[in-house]
Amino acid sequence: MEKNRFLILMIIILFVLNLFTLGYVIMGRGGHPPPPPGEEFDMRGPRDMDPNMKNPGRPDEVIINRLKLNKDQVLKFEELKSEHRKQVEEIQFNSKKLHDEYFGLLKADSTDAVKEAKLLADIATNQQQLDKVTFVHFFRIKQICDKDQKVLFNTFIEEIAGSFKPPIPKK
Repeated sequence: MEKNRFLILMIIILFVLNLFTLGYVIMGRGGHPPPPPGEEFDMRGPRDMDPNMKNPGRPDEVIINRLKLNKDQVLKFEELKSEHRKQVEEIQFNSKKLHDEYFGLLKADSTDAVKEAKLLADIATNQQQLDKVTFVHFFRIKQICDKDQKVLFNTFIEEIAGSFKPPIPKK
């Protein structure tokens, strides 16, 4: 019984995370397209202009500005970003299918515990794939950085990792 409670809690957490991710992807699509190859880049981003700004920009702009990527690095980063986006979209599509199938089990009068457990495991595996793809993406970004940028990267990645920590419960 305790194992089932844990699995149900994990599914709920994963489902909520996926909803936030999907909302972010859907709502975050309205930004500016990247400049065509060969055009000059303005390396000053919103954060560099005014550190008190509430909205530092799109994630790709934040990465470019925080790591102070040069033109060649930005081109490599755009390739990495495109590859990462394709992988994430595929995983998110699979996540939606798995969640639809999982919650579709509620339509039946009785539940199939084996199928439920299998879908939960598949959902967890899918989330692991998403985390792994994102980890590899950031590792590849670090590889295009020079020595000084790697110091900036380490600070930046600590901030990102901090955003994944659960909030401290209020008393």
